[in-house]
Amino acid sequence: MPPQEHAEATTLRQRKVASGEKDEACGQQEFTWEQVARHNTADSCWVAVHGKVYDITSWLDKHPGGKEILLLAAGRDISDAFESYHPFTSKPEELLRKFEIGVLTTFEHAIYKPDTGFYKELRARVGDYFTKNRVDAQSPIPGLWRMSLVLMAAFCTFMTAYGPWGASLSVGVRAALAALFGVLQALPLLHTMHDCSHLAFGHGEIWWRTAGRLCMDFFAGANMTSWHNQHTIGHHIYTNVFLCDPDLPDVMDGDARRLVKRQKYKSLYRWQWLYLPPLYGVLALKFRFQDCFETFGAAHNGPIRVNPPGAAMWAELIFTKVFWLSWRVLLPIVLWQLPVGQTIAFFFITEFVTGYYLALNFQVSHVSTYCDYPLGSKDGRVIDDEWAVSQVKTSVDYSHGDYLMTFLCGALNYQVVHHLFPTVSQYHYPAIAPIVKEVCKKHKVPYTVLPSFKEAFTAHIKHLYNLGLRGEAAEVHMG
Repeated sequence: MPPQEHAEATTLRQRKVASGEKDEACGQQEFTWEQVARHNTADSCWVAVHGKVYDITSWLDKHPGGKEILLLAAGRDISDAFESYHPFTSKPEELLRKFEIGVLTTFEHAIYKPDTGFYKELRARVGDYFTKNRVDAQSPIPGLWRMSLVLMAAFCTFMTAYGPWGASLSVGVRAALAALFGVLQALPLLHTMHDCSHLAFGHGEIWWRTAGRLCMDFFAGANMTSWHNQHTIGHHIYTNVFLCDPDLPDVMDGDARRLVKRQKYKSLYRWQWLYLPPLYGVLALKFRFQDCFETFGAAHNGPIRVNPPGAAMWAELIFTKVFWLSWRVLLPIVLWQLPVGQTIAFFFITEFVTGYYLALNFQVSHVSTYCDYPLGSKDGRVIDDEWAVSQVKTSVDYSHGDYLMTFLCGALNYQVVHHLFPTVSQYHYPAIAPIVKEVCKKHKVPYTVLPSFKEAFTAHIKHLYNLGLRGEAAEVHMG
């Protein structure tokens, strides 16, 4: 079945499910999302794409993109991820057909309308750009030389702030260097790690696993698998969809943030525009605990199910945590004899700066007065927009053409481009953004580009203020 017919058939089934009607799809074997979800290991790996269910167990070791990304997708409806991770070829669609085993009749999360031609044209136009200009969309070279310089700077800063190179400096100067190290700790995450998590850094799993984990697990002490579940599997597919996007509160009540109107209002939210920004500094530390106790321990990341981690993944998690704490805390105290109090103080200065730097860069792109917050629930409802259109509406760009800002934020100022083409290296975003703008204009899809980070940050604070000030009743859409 051609992709468009696939999509139309999927939407028909989705609407039947949402309305309670029975699906009688061509006499094929039918599966609920719960049944598909049980097949989430290397021994039995099922996925659903456009309403069809596929058993891809035998394909795991043959997948050009590696085994890890398929195991992350195992047991899920990956319709939108499948298209965005194969943007310039139809071969995967053709290959997938031989693994078909039935149809999907219920849906775990909110689902989008099928593409009506917008994303198809985007993919064709951007693909033509890379073909005609003979540009490698996933070349690791731009990232390698940039991050080599950043890591050298980080090494020198660390050795001066925490190590013997700064022995003659005052505590204040070393504290300032510890803060600078916080920025230098964030940059490889925004550049190399982020691209690796989207398979946009080199061709092959060895590039993504090695470079990504060196930056995330060993250098920053967090966990790549946890990030994959929150960001790659969750946020990028269900951007700003309440009760689906892990970056939003995942409960109607009880969260310190009110980011969507569907949450119940509390008087505390009146002040969230003041108390939330300072709390962004704890993001880096929060994520390092979250991967242990939530992603691995409870097997979920917000509303996103986490496929059970095996013994090897637990061992990797523990080893990298111990390794990171050893060089970040024990090495300065034991080997370089930096006073314990100073070491701990510098440690928290570094971590607060890293958390604040990362949080601000992520928050201004999606939590803004310019962003949409699509209807989403766990009852199979269909979102009003198609996936690609929703990505444009739920994201904000800023500072186009400002190459220093683009470097400092890891090209997150081209957020719309990133969400539409996650597998393209961030160093190509400035070149393909004009193409995206043209297609958006043609299809009358609003594409927001603000002049600078200042305007983006102001819109973020204004959103927090508006959602805290107005005590509207929560808009509950649960069936």
